Amino acid sequence: MNLRENRTHGTSFYPLHVYSHHDKDGFYSVAPHWHEELEWIYAQTGVLDLRIQGKSYTLREGEFCFINAEELHEIRSEGASLHHAIVFRGDFLDFERYDTCEHQFIRPITNRMLAFPTLSKDLSPDTRENIAACLRELIACYHDKPQCYTLHIKIQILQVLELLYQAQAFTDVAHSSRQAETWTKLKRVISYMQDNYAQPLTLQELAQQAYLSPPYFCHFFHKATGMSPIAFLNCYRIQRAAQMLAEQDTSIAQIAMEVGFDNQSYFIRKFREYKRVSPREYRRQVRQA
Repeated sequence: MNLRENRTHGTSFYPLHVYSHHDKDGFYSVAPHWHEELEWIYAQTGVLDLRIQGKSYTLREGEFCFINAEELHEIRSEGASLHHAIVFRGDFLDFERYDTCEHQFIRPITNRMLAFPTLSKDLSPDTRENIAACLRELIACYHDKPQCYTLHIKIQILQVLELLYQAQAFTDVAHSSRQAETWTKLKRVISYMQDNYAQPLTLQELAQQAYLSPPYFCHFFHKATGMSPIAFLNCYRIQRAAQMLAEQDTSIAQIAMEVGFDNQSYFIRKFREYKRVSPREYRRQVRQA
């Protein structure tokens, strides 16, 4: 696994996919990652905790959020939930003929000159409800696949864009050289963590990947992700451990060692912190489900 998600969403001919996840036990979580696609998340029931570009957000029933391309994000459920993630490439919206509509409304999005607002609660009630209705229609259409569903889905997306433009909800994006350098350093550090998580990584070693001193590196990393470097590393290790618990019969002590924890008690404590249950109980409930 790497910081960048390599999964193909949809097909090359129709690059859009709707992921609907019903979490009965509150175990759902997605480790920090980023991708080139846009992602719109709609919480149908329950509560979701999200961290996007280092900031924490909460989605409750009926709320939605927009995740822009290349934004670092992670998701965790708070108890039972049902949510839908609409993931698609920006150029999915391009028209073949370049016209005023393409120039004024589509290209600023596909060229990443404009950014979507993050939370639905930042929009007016009317705009919020109208967009939520479009999302519900899109999700139902994707799963039911009635006649002309591909066209209807694209119409719903364009209606969402129209509503956001009418509400003047987009923000201009200034990609300065300093921002680009920060993003490059962050990707390099997290990729290094994910390639070497099983090893006893030190703060000094991680700071060297960003060519920064350890104190400044901690400040830099926390500002970019909202977490300390060690907390981020432990979070990733727990994600890997959870996958192993679900798929393998390896002992808990061995899994702890394989994901970089040399102390089983500390591993169990951290696992409870991130997953809210012990490793043993997590394995039992996941396999039972």
